[in-house]
Amino acid sequence: MKNNTCHRFLCIAAICLPSLLPGFPLPVLHAQTSTNSSTAAFETRLDAAARAGDVALCTSICEAWYASGQFVPGMLNWNYNALMSVEQGAIIITQNENDTYPALLLQNALHVRKDVLILHHLWLQEPRVQQLLNDRLHLKPDLAARDKSNVSQLLQFAQNTMPVAAPLYFSVLVDQKELTPAQHNLYITGLAIKYSPKPFDNVAVLRDNYENNFRIDYLKLNLESAQNQAVLARLNLNYIPAFLLLYRYYNSVNNTNAAENIQKIAFDLARAGDRLAATQSLFDQIPGSALVSEITVKALEKPMKKVGTQRYASETELTNAQYAAFLRDLVSNKEFDQLIACKTAKIDWRALLPENLRNLPDDVLFKQGHPDDPEAPVVNISRASAERYCAWITEVYNQSTAKKKFKKVVFRLPTENEWKIAGAGGIKEAGFPWGGYYVRNSKGCYLGNYLVNESCDTCAVHTNTCADGGFFPVPVASYFPNNFGLYNVSGNVAEMVQEPGIAKGGSWNHQPYKGNLSEKIHFTKPEPTIGVRVFMEVIEE
Repeated sequence: MKNNTCHRFLCIAAICLPSLLPGFPLPVLHAQTSTNSSTAAFETRLDAAARAGDVALCTSICEAWYASGQFVPGMLNWNYNALMSVEQGAIIITQNENDTYPALLLQNALHVRKDVLILHHLWLQEPRVQQLLNDRLHLKPDLAARDKSNVSQLLQFAQNTMPVAAPLYFSVLVDQKELTPAQHNLYITGLAIKYSPKPFDNVAVLRDNYENNFRIDYLKLNLESAQNQAVLARLNLNYIPAFLLLYRYYNSVNNTNAAENIQKIAFDLARAGDRLAATQSLFDQIPGSALVSEITVKALEKPMKKVGTQRYASETELTNAQYAAFLRDLVSNKEFDQLIACKTAKIDWRALLPENLRNLPDDVLFKQGHPDDPEAPVVNISRASAERYCAWITEVYNQSTAKKKFKKVVFRLPTENEWKIAGAGGIKEAGFPWGGYYVRNSKGCYLGNYLVNESCDTCAVHTNTCADGGFFPVPVASYFPNNFGLYNVSGNVAEMVQEPGIAKGGSWNHQPYKGNLSEKIHFTKPEPTIGVRVFMEVIEE
């Protein structure tokens, strides 16, 4: 694991530590408290009041609990940092008594982050809570399926609602298996994980939380009782994935002192939790310098055309050559597990044709080039692989010390709306990238690569059986660009967007009307008709 650009886990004994992506799902380590009867009584009453939505009763119980002194200070500090890990007005889904009741105690007795809505995952079955989700997130989940957990069902509803109206977070104690289906939309921000369909610089958020918002001193000087120390030692292991991210960041900007400090704290926590060897091994695998890549900053910047404020889109669809460079990078960095996940399956192109066309000679079928050629668009690629590619080139760009236009960017898939704006090229109410609702020019030639077979004797490129110039995907810079300089927005290959299972623009195997900017192509798996157009968002000039 020299470079950590895929969403995967490193499981070590009882603790699982993740790879160091800009965003990833965080595995969990459960630590159950050993509470006395008095504390348990407070928790039981608080659970009932919270389920009922009785704010006044919750406040009364928490004030009495705090006054009793029947709580673990270290647990309050841990939950304080968990609450500081989320943004204003967030909802956070919790797992057990360790990340629920102390957080409620902080809110109701000490008035800490009262803007945050804390929901234990078992409360998601309550009608009142489901109404809250509808009001705050615009979700209408019916969490009744017996074969799925409340968390996985909630994530499924969230993934089908773009975007979620309010910030949605999960405690780091939530079981990693429940988060896996949405792993590419999950970002660690400290002791919480944010669900976000749109990529963002979560390392900057994490750094701000650690440097300005967290209480860290209690980790350096533990004055708890022996019994409490054992519980907190295991709970505090959940800091280590975030600290790994910070350690990598500090190394990347040559802040040696900060890197050494965060490493020392992580090792101290690991030693207390009996996971020192495993943690040291992970830190040892983190490179202090930029990853090895044949992809240059210039190659990443040159194709980008401005399509909005701080937003750019590649002038062409992602090519076979560009994707192949990414795969070679994975080999160079020994990212073999990611290489296996990202490899595309070979396509029997002739088998995709009607039987009456399959025996045409190569010079007819591939007159405009073979779809496996370097400058043809990459297809048969999964959404996860496309996101891994974007994460990889983001890291390549941001870590590079070469001269570059921007300090920090994020390469990503566009939202459907972003794609439509870019595709219209600044033309209002555009049906197609060229503005009108027609698909041929004045000579009768098609303006995109669609599924057509009318004759077109006046076109510069044509065959008698393929009026638009290509039986299959053609080179990505074919036809004419739109006003923003983007080629093949309509036709050639449909381009996946952030919304799950949706691609835009139609393809070589779709009727021309599917190339309308408002049309959607639905898919569930990699297809020879589905490709990618990478967008770039500037995070820091």
